[in-house]
Amino acid sequence: MSHWIGATLFVVGFLILVQSFQLVEKSKKTTAMGGRSLDIIRSSQLSEEEKESLLQKNAKDLFGLFFILAFGGIVSVILPLGLLWLAEKLGWLSLDAVFKTLLSPVFLILSTILAVVVLFVKPSQTQKTWQQSNGEASSQVQASNFSGLDRALYYLAFNTSTAQIALADMEDSMFAKELSSCRIERPVFITALPRAGTTLLLECFDSTPEFATHCYRDMPFVLIPCLWDRFSKSFQKNIESQERAHGDGMQVTPDSPEALEEVVWKTFWKRHYHKDRIIPWENETDREFEDFFRSHMRKIIMLRKQVDAEGVRYVSKNNLNIARTKLLNQLFPDSIMIIPFRDPFNHTASLLKQHRNFLRIHQEDSFASDYMRAIGHYDFGKNLCPVDFDSWFEKRESKEADSLAFWLEYWVASYRHLLAQRSNFLNFLNYDAFCENPEHGLRILAEVVDSSHPETLMASATSIHHPRPKDIDTSMVSSSLLEEVNLIYEQLKEKSLN
Repeated sequence: MSHWIGATLFVVGFLILVQSFQLVEKSKKTTAMGGRSLDIIRSSQLSEEEKESLLQKNAKDLFGLFFILAFGGIVSVILPLGLLWLAEKLGWLSLDAVFKTLLSPVFLILSTILAVVVLFVKPSQTQKTWQQSNGEASSQVQASNFSGLDRALYYLAFNTSTAQIALADMEDSMFAKELSSCRIERPVFITALPRAGTTLLLECFDSTPEFATHCYRDMPFVLIPCLWDRFSKSFQKNIESQERAHGDGMQVTPDSPEALEEVVWKTFWKRHYHKDRIIPWENETDREFEDFFRSHMRKIIMLRKQVDAEGVRYVSKNNLNIARTKLLNQLFPDSIMIIPFRDPFNHTASLLKQHRNFLRIHQEDSFASDYMRAIGHYDFGKNLCPVDFDSWFEKRESKEADSLAFWLEYWVASYRHLLAQRSNFLNFLNYDAFCENPEHGLRILAEVVDSSHPETLMASATSIHHPRPKDIDTSMVSSSLLEEVNLIYEQLKEKSLN
């Protein structure tokens, strides 16, 4: 593993220095200047004196550029090599093993793709990738949005999780001073089935200076957010907000909060992700994951609140956290979990609509499916993997997901499982009532999470609007299932915060 880390560091260091010296831009400028010199020599409109004067000026500029290119090129190679030599002297790695890795076919392909993306992809081309990681289903991944080089960068991130975990340890050391002021105290976890209002709640919390969460800019190297942030700043720029592909009117920008936490979970808990379902977490432990996750949470706090991270709390929106509420309570006893719920018939109708929408998207562009699977969104479409609460998936009456009954069965299994936990850790929120009276709902949320900026949280009320309920056809749903749905819904309303 050390030789992979060393080889990766060499390439990353080389690229950073090449970018710092602007060697690509200067080499292009040198080529252009050489062409201009030829044009001067061939010109019939310039006198010999004018040609000589212009050529002398060009010669001086070319000399300066050649010096920068030579110096920058040497430094870009020597400095990373010097660090590797020092690492070998300290017994951390072997230079021979690093060189073998650098010359291996797999590493050459990956590093070449990375170099091309970093050095030759225009910032505007790279920047549009922020909109691909959109919402619960990350749905804006379509062929028209991603160039071949964009896809190459994402595939590089998708297939190097082991190396990224190793690099994350390096992040811990590199940013130790900044991370020391970040504490994991009273984190807030927002979770529910998709389409329950989790994104809106996340945006409310993110609007306050008290909370920090993932955002679109953390893609695609979610596991090493600090290194990626430093590396990607050279081509980051502001982009106007755009409506996400869900068609729900929600506007997003590169700095909008996003659900990316699942990347960490799926990296460490692969055994829970089956081909057609996700197995809930029970009383399980993984010390490596726990240490990594806590460190990762601190890094997100540091990146979002770089000026003053003191007292800042981590907040996440992750729909799949409904499968591990007990484990989260065990890991973070002082945390608060918010679980919104909606009218089950409007909720499941929305789930069915989005599932059909993403089946179409995945059919049109296979990369959309790969992308969603890589970042842990199994909510809809080709990658649909429901959480198998209490083995409901095997017992279900509706075998096909293209029916309202299937989603109603999933809704019942999910919220019945959560209600059975009878834990003060879980806080159910009636989303419909919340939207009807957002001031009241936000005031209650501020009290539940013990917010230090309740007035800022309350200010979000003006942007909250109640979704229009629709008439849902339930004629194809069995009476027994309808009865169970209504029973669970009444129990949820009784336990609701609002």
